[in-house]
Amino acid sequence: MDQYTEMDTEDSGFDLHKLIRSAPVLAGRGLWCFSAIMDSILGWPLHWYLAKLNLEPIAKAGLDDEPTFYPIQPPSKDKFTSDDKNILDIEWQRKFLEDNTMSSPHYHSILDYHKAFMSSEHVTPEELVDRIQKKIEESETYDPPLRCFTQLNWQLAKQAAAESTIRYQNNCPLSVLDGVPIGIKDELNIKGFRTNCGRKKDMPVNEEDCATVAALRSLGVVIIGVTNMHEMGMGITGINPNKGTARNPHNDQHVTGGSSSGSAAAVSSGIVPFALGTDGGGSVRIPTSFCGMQGMKPTFGRVNASNTSLDTSTVTSIGVIANNVADVALVMNLMFIKASDQRFFNPGCFNPVRSLSDKPFSELKFGTNTEYVSYCHKEIQSVFETIVKPKLSKIVEIEFRELYMSKIAHMNIILSETSQNQQVWRDHYDTLTYQTKIIFSTCKRLALDHYMQSSAQKTRAIRMFKSIFEEVDLIITPTTACLPKRINPNSLTVGELDEENVLKTMWFVYLANFCGLPAMSINAGYTPSGLPVGLMLTAPWWREDLLISAAKHLETELKKPSRFYCPDSQKMA
Repeated sequence: MDQYTEMDTEDSGFDLHKLIRSAPVLAGRGLWCFSAIMDSILGWPLHWYLAKLNLEPIAKAGLDDEPTFYPIQPPSKDKFTSDDKNILDIEWQRKFLEDNTMSSPHYHSILDYHKAFMSSEHVTPEELVDRIQKKIEESETYDPPLRCFTQLNWQLAKQAAAESTIRYQNNCPLSVLDGVPIGIKDELNIKGFRTNCGRKKDMPVNEEDCATVAALRSLGVVIIGVTNMHEMGMGITGINPNKGTARNPHNDQHVTGGSSSGSAAAVSSGIVPFALGTDGGGSVRIPTSFCGMQGMKPTFGRVNASNTSLDTSTVTSIGVIANNVADVALVMNLMFIKASDQRFFNPGCFNPVRSLSDKPFSELKFGTNTEYVSYCHKEIQSVFETIVKPKLSKIVEIEFRELYMSKIAHMNIILSETSQNQQVWRDHYDTLTYQTKIIFSTCKRLALDHYMQSSAQKTRAIRMFKSIFEEVDLIITPTTACLPKRINPNSLTVGELDEENVLKTMWFVYLANFCGLPAMSINAGYTPSGLPVGLMLTAPWWREDLLISAAKHLETELKKPSRFYCPDSQKMA
């Protein structure tokens, strides 16, 4: 793992140059050899060395703060009103989208599909599924295949589409999502599909939906299939030797980002207008950025993760990736109401995000840290400085503290919870990729004290953000410090370990998971070579309305990617 040359103190910064070592990128035979050593008795010195780097600092910190397990902060009721019924009204939904959807010459939005279905002269949900089937089959014939889906069940999809078509013919759609095609990450239970989490080993077919999928199904969505992901969510590239690697529609020789790789590729390529992902360390926002889309990770506990592998995670949330901000907002709205997690709050006590924030954009204070952003790739810095910043009226320089310890603590927590909560990975250890085996092998020295000290560090990080949000409304940074890397062909068959790329990719995203904050990545522009650049907004707990309002003002028109499979627009409204 990463080596750090010095401990952070409360006043010290987080110097990327000090963290990056000259560790080689391991792929192909080199990765196989390293994994074999780690699994043998010869690997114990390596386990000790990695533990010294990554566990000893947190163990020796001696933090006396009370540990925070679930990063839940009470909502401020005076900022919300209780009016959830409006969100479930189809007329309100339609009006919201009509007022806020940015039209695209390339992509079809939820509103486009809904209007088409409402008119008998245009496409029906049944016809649309047939077109999508042809587009997905087409996407798999190219070299390399797009591979955004790993499981498809056309019988189930066509049955759901036929039922939706009848509802539209009878003028009684369940919502504006009725008949709209979607993809769902291979980490959420879907009736009739397997939840493999990107593994080679097939799990049993699910007999029921998880709460979030059930909520969307009750609104009439048509589930096209299960989207690809980085195995076990243990990576940020999306490279998957088991199922094939989802390709970035903007350049299929570069990674999509992960772990929600297939969801981002399915939306970016135009196959579906939105898809579900999960985000424990940027896994929605990273691929959203790399694939040029819009995606949100909500406040921890907003969306019900029961009956999923995420059920007991304290850092992971279910999120949405879409091709426009309004669609993200509407789907999140509906999930907040239909799939709220009542373990953490009663959704009736306040209204989630009934509409955009009533605070004018010109009055929003945006916090950023110049040094923190300076570690970005020069082309990302250029987009941030020349395209994004001129749009902001009020920019405040803020200070991030104890980021070194927070990074270690976040890593310890996510590895501890993943290794403890997923007995299935231990049952099928031999079938895992070398990269995943190496990552899980680092869990062998994790102890309860490491988890408790990491949770105490979470308390300190939350305190830092509370202080920051007394000064600003939102934090604004690039989504990642690097561009999507070019795929190493050797990685496609066995995976890879590239710690420098991991650090640069997760540079901005992990803190929102660690502290439970809502965050959103939107497309901010493109490099001269056409690679997308993402912009990340982070808001106080429960203030997704601020995220959506700011994102709407900063939203830009998306470019058509080179790998594009949007269903034919003929007969679309």
